[in-house]
Amino acid sequence: MPWETGPISGEGNRATARGWLMNPDSAQPHDNYDAFLSRLDAATSSLSTRAASLDKALAAVSLLLGPSESAVRKWERRRHYVGEQLAVHSGSPQSYTALCELHVVAGKMESMLRGRVQRVTEKLAVMQGRREAIDKSLLELELSRIKLTSSRMLSQDREKLSSIFSEIAGSTAATGAIPDMGLLGDLKEAREAIILAEALMEVKGY
Repeated sequence: MPWETGPISGEGNRATARGWLMNPDSAQPHDNYDAFLSRLDAATSSLSTRAASLDKALAAVSLLLGPSESAVRKWERRRHYVGEQLAVHSGSPQSYTALCELHVVAGKMESMLRGRVQRVTEKLAVMQGRREAIDKSLLELELSRIKLTSSRMLSQDREKLSSIFSEIAGSTAATGAIPDMGLLGDLKEAREAIILAEALMEVKGY
């Protein structure tokens, strides 16, 4: 359908995003999380506004369905009743002609109203499909926001650990004190764990 969109995290989009994140002056990626989070927020706001308008339209169109279905049943019953009267008619030709006309009118009204019900039902189906597409995109945006925020936190933690590791290593070298090898090892393992987590997120497309 024309309103349906593919997954936000498609391979082509990820490649483009990685290109945007790279600093043209160096091979190191720079922190551009705020810009991407702003884009996610803007897209979420736009879709949420559209969803609210669509919900109002759905409610308005839904109000037309009940009365139309009720009218169909009413004219259907009338057509059946007149048909039964015609089947047992024993009166004048004039009354028979009148009953025939009523039967024709009831049939036309029933047919017209059934067509209206069908059009309203089809309209509702289209609108509900659009609403589902919006819900899907909103969910994908929220998942992207969570993943991006997690990635940012991992990056910040990695930078902090690197800084602490460098300070401790520099401090022990300058003073000649015996370094706390256990702490240094733990810090190194923590930093490597974060690097591996970031690598995994990259491979998984996060």
